Amino acid sequence: MAAYTNYPQMNTQINPQINPQINPYYQGTTALPFQQPQQNQSGLMTIMVSSEDEMMNYPVAAGVTVLLISFNLGKFWLKSTSTNGVPQQPRIFDFTEKTTIQPTTNGVTREEFDSLNQKIDKLIAELGGNDGK
Repeated sequence: MAAYTNYPQMNTQINPQINPQINPYYQGTTALPFQQPQQNQSGLMTIMVSSEDEMMNYPVAAGVTVLLISFNLGKFWLKSTSTNGVPQQPRIFDFTEKTTIQPTTNGVTREEFDSLNQKIDKLIAELGGNDGK
């Protein structure tokens, strides 16, 4: 019986980790420092729910605020816990649609502008400075 001799063996002449003369540019693997996972800017996680019972039963980790949205009910909730894990009362909001854009009151009407323009013209005439007209 012939013995099987082709077992995988580490060849020090080919492996660049052991023999750096094969590949002088090989630097090996370097361990990267451990990085904490990063949250988004607001730190708010968004979850879709279908009912208020599902919202109430959704677990929230300590010190986290979660935005739970139900498009079926037209509501969303902010559910949070304190840093020691005590749940807080969820805040409830309703979706409302705004159909018209309200005009801003920062501007003036044409009548107000014309009235002010007449007052300015009258003051300029009283001061005798009507050179530009």
